[in-house]
Amino acid sequence: MVSTMATRRTAVHLPDADPDRATRRTRPRGTGRHRCACGPLAAGLLAVEMIAVGMLSACAGGDPPAPRPPTTTTPAAHAPRPTAAPAAGRHLVAWAVNPEITWYADPNQDTARGRLANPNEQGAPLVFAVVRRWADWLQVLLPVRPNGSRGWLRAADVRLSETPYALRVDRAAHRLTVLRDGAVLARLPVGIGTGTTPTPSGEFYLTELLRPSDPAGPWGPLAFGLSGFSDVITSFNGADGIIGLHGTNRPDLVGTDASLGCVRLRNEDIIKLAGMVPVGTPVAISP
Repeated sequence: MVSTMATRRTAVHLPDADPDRATRRTRPRGTGRHRCACGPLAAGLLAVEMIAVGMLSACAGGDPPAPRPPTTTTPAAHAPRPTAAPAAGRHLVAWAVNPEITWYADPNQDTARGRLANPNEQGAPLVFAVVRRWADWLQVLLPVRPNGSRGWLRAADVRLSETPYALRVDRAAHRLTVLRDGAVLARLPVGIGTGTTPTPSGEFYLTELLRPSDPAGPWGPLAFGLSGFSDVITSFNGADGIIGLHGTNRPDLVGTDASLGCVRLRNEDIIKLAGMVPVGTPVAISP
């Protein structure tokens, strides 16, 4: 979606990345303009309302990607640290615990390849989907271009939790499948990008959840941010073309190729999804 969006802000609860664990309270910290925070409705997720101009990304019909709205949350510094590899069907989520996190191309090299602020520019906690563990290092998916970028983090710089959920988007079938512990929990119809502004394929994860100020608008009542970016729309108002997963004010177009790259769900479905899955959940989008 490409337009600016005004929102109002209140931080409520920030969940553990494993919805089976206890939730934690947060307090506001800072603002910014690039990304937004995690949190939804039930299941102890974070309800966020904001007043700021920001961007969601290359999504809702007819608009180009705009900056995600800012949020105010604190990093999940107290997430439990698993001592063993996750069980089949579960996935590790890394929560940054320092004000800045450094990532490396190789754990055997001391040269940093990049740094990311925590909280990010709009005050959201910085999270990563973990690909694998090696000694005192974690290989993670990075929320940076190009899509699919990976890097290594020092395990001491993060706290780990688990999510039993995973999402799969079948672009040809216009279907989102929700899995829990590897078993299918739900199948939902979706709209995707058009031929000229396609939804990118690849491995991503949910980075945040926001509540637009107008639930009847093009993003619907809720919108997840993904770690991926449009391959076509690279800049708008100084921000990047970030891909989202959100509701819509055009439910008649769900099941078609109609967006600027985001994945659209019916409003009742994005509300259900937000009540189930936490940030850090992996998202696979088929070629």
